[in-house]
Amino acid sequence: MAAYVEFKNVKKIYKMGETQINALNGVDFEINKGEFCVIVGASGAGKTTILNILGGMDTLTSGSAVLDGTDISKMTKRQLTAYRRYDVGFVFQFYNLVQNLTALENVELAAQICRDPLNAADVLKQVGLSERMKNFPAQLSGG
Repeated sequence: MAAYVEFKNVKKIYKMGETQINALNGVDFEINKGEFCVIVGASGAGKTTILNILGGMDTLTSGSAVLDGTDISKMTKRQLTAYRRYDVGFVFQFYNLVQNLTALENVELAAQICRDPLNAADVLKQVGLSERMKNFPAQLSGG
């Protein structure tokens, strides 16, 4: 059985003028379906770069990133947009919610771009926010 997530010799080089920064230098790993994975490392080790590649928000310089049998490193910009929209979820450390919409309305708004959206109220209940659905973002904690 093939791995669900597979990085093979992934390299990412950021270029800033004549300066090159090797963010990833030959990263290899596999994650099987159903496995729980934690990415840890020192500041600057490439954790965010790995997640940005997995999330389709950044491209790698060389190597391959395969998710569920699809090599996302070979996707076009248009394919990556569809991938981000329909296939992955990403919660940013600094998120942006619509300040004049309730928590429920923010989740309903996000559900509008999903192929098979879950019920927004049910999702908020599952994450312990059933009592806060009518609260606005300023009334919620960052956690």
